[in-house]
Amino acid sequence: MTKYNLFYRVKGRIIRELAPFMSDSEYLKILFKHKMGYSLDLEKPQTFNEKLQWLKLNDIHSEYTLMVDKYEVKKYVASIIGDSFIIPTYEVYEEVEQISFHKLPDRFVLKCTHDSGGVVICKDRFLFDVDNARKVLKNAYL
Repeated sequence: MTKYNLFYRVKGRIIRELAPFMSDSEYLKILFKHKMGYSLDLEKPQTFNEKLQWLKLNDIHSEYTLMVDKYEVKKYVASIIGDSFIIPTYEVYEEVEQISFHKLPDRFVLKCTHDSGGVVICKDRFLFDVDNARKVLKNAYL
């Protein structure tokens, strides 16, 4: 890991730890600047990313919480269209250490429910790098 990457991760972690002491808009502005490299304009959002941040603060519906959780939304969709259209979930884990890799099928995908980057694809369990998979999933929580 380069010094820049380490600094970037530490800075991101500090921002998240300070979040409870900030308003939602203050937090989004600081995190946005950190991630995107330019200031967030919530008064007159112009870019797609600015508009998404505006929606986070102003377009609030209770079902959104359900819709962003990969595990929960599968149950919701199944209740509407039926289980036959849903890719099966083998297991749900709270921590990476709980994953029993030897119990998974020969091909599988591991996804974190809280983000879009914590994904590990296994095309052949016998060639699968378990240590790297654990690392990818743990980094998704940083």
